[in-house]
Amino acid sequence: MRSAITRLLDAAEARFGAELELPEDFYWNVPLVDATQIYDDPQNDMGSVADDIESVREFLARDASEYVSIWHEADHLAGVLRAIARLDLASRK
Repeated sequence: MRSAITRLLDAAEARFGAELELPEDFYWNVPLVDATQIYDDPQNDMGSVADDIESVREFLARDASEYVSIWHEADHLAGVLRAIARLDLASRK
């Protein structure tokens, strides 16, 4: 997983540069707890790439010995990765 994420980020950097311009902030999000409840219609909420990036920065700034809320950090990281995916899709049109 670590190698796949590194390769993906390396490819994004090669294509878009070291600092990404992510033009879209808000996106529809299916809350994590609802994402696998396939027999119920999920209530979408609004996600924010700016919020995701800020959360990732705060996580990286904390001491490595502090408790890690894996689901929370993974959810925000996924928001950033989806923003990179949308950037790549838009560049191919």
